Amino acid sequence: ADGIIKDEGLELPFETRFAQVAGEHANRFGRSWRNQVATPEIFEIHHAPPLVDAIGQLTGTDVIGHPVFNARPKLPGQQLTVVPWHQDSGYFGTVSETSLIPTAWIPLVPVDETNGCLQVVAGSHRLGVVDHRTEEREGRFLEVMDELVDTSRIVTCPMALGDALVFHNLTFHRSLPHTTSNIVRWAIDIRYLRDGDHPGTIYWGDPDFKWVIRSETQPVTPLTQWLEMW
Repeated sequence: ADGIIKDEGLELPFETRFAQVAGEHANRFGRSWRNQVATPEIFEIHHAPPLVDAIGQLTGTDVIGHPVFNARPKLPGQQLTVVPWHQDSGYFGTVSETSLIPTAWIPLVPVDETNGCLQVVAGSHRLGVVDHRTEEREGRFLEVMDELVDTSRIVTCPMALGDALVFHNLTFHRSLPHTTSNIVRWAIDIRYLRDGDHPGTIYWGDPDFKWVIRSETQPVTPLTQWLEMW
């Protein structure tokens, strides 16, 4: 409507389309999308049986969906999307320290250390919620202090299509810069919640709403009801 995009580039492959279409206006489209992608497809990803089975091994029989999920395009050379070391509970607040809010990070293109894969610090979830500060770089993300990062425990996580990386809400993690090619590093991160745990400071619009994904005792939330929350 604003005339920013001159050509939708529908003939371009998925991996490169956004970079070529957005061009110099890429930052204007933001670094992550949530409400814009609250679609049946995102709902179905949360319900993928292999993923729910894995999450259920952590949360127990009942698997609850969390209101925070994102689609993230990382463009080559884009500083806005370079995410520093942080914990998800740095955003959710100390009220989530004893909660289990597992994240599933799912790449939509193959990722490695050259195009923005994740790194995690093994065992860092045992530190509790640590102090975060707002970084001085362009992204203005929250970050943990460098001295808290045990560099001997850093694990780099190259991934292929179909992979999902599951980690604790207290785990230190970051995404590396995208330094090669014209391929957009697309990824989706979604979260779950152990039933009865505090979701943190980010809530649904309706505080009484519970997104039940799998349960033996509670009715599963239908797509129509979930869509109404957005």
